[in-house]
Amino acid sequence: MGNLAVLHFAPLEFYPPIQNLLRLLEQKEGISRIEVLTTRPDNSALRAFTASRPIAISRWGISGHQRNALARYWTYVYFNLGCLLLLFRKRPERILYFETLSAFPAFVYKTILKRKCSILIHYHEYATRSEYENGMGLSKYLHRLELKLYPGAAWISHTNKFRMDMFKEDILPLKLSQDRLLPNYPPRAWNTMPKESIAFPLKVVYAGAVSMTTMFTREFAKWVVKQNGNVRWDVYTSNCTEDARLHFASLKSPFISLKEGVDYETLPQVLRKYEVGVILYNGHIPNYVFNAPNKLFEYLACGLAVWFPSVMAGSLPYRTEGTYPEVVAMDFINLEIVNPKDLMNRSGREVKPASFWCEDALEELIHAILKND
Repeated sequence: MGNLAVLHFAPLEFYPPIQNLLRLLEQKEGISRIEVLTTRPDNSALRAFTASRPIAISRWGISGHQRNALARYWTYVYFNLGCLLLLFRKRPERILYFETLSAFPAFVYKTILKRKCSILIHYHEYATRSEYENGMGLSKYLHRLELKLYPGAAWISHTNKFRMDMFKEDILPLKLSQDRLLPNYPPRAWNTMPKESIAFPLKVVYAGAVSMTTMFTREFAKWVVKQNGNVRWDVYTSNCTEDARLHFASLKSPFISLKEGVDYETLPQVLRKYEVGVILYNGHIPNYVFNAPNKLFEYLACGLAVWFPSVMAGSLPYRTEGTYPEVVAMDFINLEIVNPKDLMNRSGREVKPASFWCEDALEELIHAILKND
């Protein structure tokens, strides 16, 4: 295969799927070089993701939620110029880009310099047509450019069928011939057998960003406090809004603990200490309604039960019945009716270990990357 360039504007540290892909590509033969172009996270507490040859990672700018508007726009300029310079110098045969904010260098390179370059595209998230039109002007402009790439793209993927179907409806009258599904699964090495029985107090974990407006943070914290010690909840986060931090502090609960986030490769060691992993998205936009997040599969892989809000239609197909670890859809508005001892009673239930692995999910994409034209 020819050289591959991977464009990923957001820092790699925030996105397990790209980390898993690069780890698998490290092990493949026949790859001369992979250039990964991304940014640095603005949170220095996160350990930087690194890769071995033939993968080379270049970081152009600093990105993250804590940046002010001027710094963010400078990063957009710096990232795009840096990517273009490297693409024009390295002349890759294939470009894989993630999300609309990474599209500009691929568009310029494809249309100006190397028309035979294969373009592959993946979306971690789903944005509606309205969100593009009414959101940030840069995203709107870049999306109009990438629409011109879609007809000739060698690969376009979303994380599930819900999102792909909506995406295809949004871009009509364009039709896709290379659309694919690419779910966010963890590595097989995470596989952990669940406990046959659960002792109380129940140990619950949440790992990820925390918000008071886009998540059921307040509702779940209130429920934990009311369990009066039967449930203990640890929150690992590197991205917690100030109002969420203040809310946790105001509760003064010995049953809730806010901890520093951990990097992805350390995460399984942390998760295995718990019995339940919780997901909190309240479905404020379609992206989070039609979502089966990587947290769901990471919790399962480490042997944990999963509790998620019933508004998350994209996760409903993974509910379990009569088996464990349990995947349970809950009404987070009416948590007072939830009895954790009933939910976690495994008497008479059969074990059904996790079966969702990135090695399987990424096989087709890796084949598309490695194949000879």
